[in-house]
Amino acid sequence: MTDISVAIALHVLGVVWWIGGLALVTTVVLPQLRSDPVNALERFHAIEHRFAPQVRIAVLIVGASGGWLLYRLQLYHVLNEPAFWWLPAMMALWTLFFLMLFILGPTGVLRHLMSGPLNADLTRRLARMHLLHTVLLIVALVIIAGAVAGNHG
Repeated sequence: MTDISVAIALHVLGVVWWIGGLALVTTVVLPQLRSDPVNALERFHAIEHRFAPQVRIAVLIVGASGGWLLYRLQLYHVLNEPAFWWLPAMMALWTLFFLMLFILGPTGVLRHLMSGPLNADLTRRLARMHLLHTVLLIVALVIIAGAVAGNHG
């Protein structure tokens, strides 16, 4: 097995764990919390507390393996080519999640942004969280589809 094969395997496994978790939260957890909002934020934060370390590791693996692949395969020259739109899009999505998971989340900035006005009711806060997760999931799935088609199409 070459270093490139190992990097690809780690990259795919990391993306599956990361985006699979995003899909679960978006399509199962948040709809359940919205349908039964009693203690919803506490329940969400309990789930987040368990999943956040896992997704942080997955995002680090994706970043390290993706960086290694970019370097080893000398892909810098395709970053400006329209046919490879998915590569800079993937890097931008990774950067956004890195910022959310390692900077905005731990410092409380993300929680403050999602809470909105101090008097925002729980229903609106959950709807805002669900919308953000839905948008991120759709963007991630489009990028993944573009990457797979771009590599194998």
